[in-house]
Amino acid sequence: MIAEIAVDLAAIARNADALARLVAPARLTAVVKANAYGHGLVAVARALAPHAARLCVYELDEAVVLRDAGIDAPVHVLGPIAPGDLDVAHAADVQVTLWDRDLYARQVASVARRRGRPFAVHAKIETGVVRLGLTPDEAPDALARYAATPEFALVGAFTHLAAAEEIDSGFTLQQLARFDAATRALDPRIERHAAATAAAVLWPETRLSAVRCGIGLYGIWPSSESATPMRARGLELEPALTWRTRIVALHAIDEGTSVGYGRTWHAGRRALIATLPIGYAEGLPRAAGNAAHVLVRGTRVPLVGRVCMDMAFADVTDVTDVGVGDAVTLIGTDGAARIDAEELAAACGTIGYEVVARLPAHVPRTFSETR
Repeated sequence: MIAEIAVDLAAIARNADALARLVAPARLTAVVKANAYGHGLVAVARALAPHAARLCVYELDEAVVLRDAGIDAPVHVLGPIAPGDLDVAHAADVQVTLWDRDLYARQVASVARRRGRPFAVHAKIETGVVRLGLTPDEAPDALARYAATPEFALVGAFTHLAAAEEIDSGFTLQQLARFDAATRALDPRIERHAAATAAAVLWPETRLSAVRCGIGLYGIWPSSESATPMRARGLELEPALTWRTRIVALHAIDEGTSVGYGRTWHAGRRALIATLPIGYAEGLPRAAGNAAHVLVRGTRVPLVGRVCMDMAFADVTDVTDVGVGDAVTLIGTDGAARIDAEELAAACGTIGYEVVARLPAHVPRTFSETR
């Protein structure tokens, strides 16, 4: 075993229910893009479909995988779809995103007209992230056009919030005001959605008629700054993912011996170094070397030296009875000790989203449903 990932689907379902209760009467949309944030797209989508009004993915290929797996829940593709793939999108009965009034919207309408059935569409409005979207000024006219176009079934309008984790920032309310102005004339039956996990909890006014929750479903806090105030608002999340590898070699080294490429770490004493068969090609950030910790036999030990493409090193000098083949927990619990995705991310100078989203799809995943 190079590595394995275990995912608790029941924990994900419980997180979904907790979020749904908190934001009601807004409807919960479950974001399963990026291989369900590294947790496993199809299994997680199946677990979440009964708990959410809609599933969200980023790219069409993800939606097709869900349909091929027999998942018939509504699926919204948040990202752009190549014009040449619009026939596939229509056949898969997915909801697509529109963000212009001209070329792309005409291409989408043309496919729907030729295939004899309207496309369900969500209009994206740009309020402050500067990615895709209609400007607030042009949105009212574009929305009216979408609603009047027989080839479209306008089911939603949405935006993304730039600073929802910053509870002292007024920018979230500025964005919300822009979105409200842009969508004021919409039929109230059309869903309006702006909030992801952090905004859904910290900014109740952003919940509107639906929320798009992603990272919180997996038991990961959007940021360290948001965890405490989110808990204070009654939300508890259960981490759903465990990531482990095993020791493949042990080396007793003398004080002063260097370990790994670049000789960035030298033993300050006689030490026992474990070689792990996992590196940045398997999802362990290169920045974890000399910064992060792992768990071996319930003991927290440091990763030392540079993380290689396919190997890494841990100083297991203080672990009793350590041996080749022992489990090494990168994310998860071992005895009374725990390392979560947020801790690993912080050690690497990044965020939990990136750590789990980069877990390779080829790493074996096992799924359970603990109660």
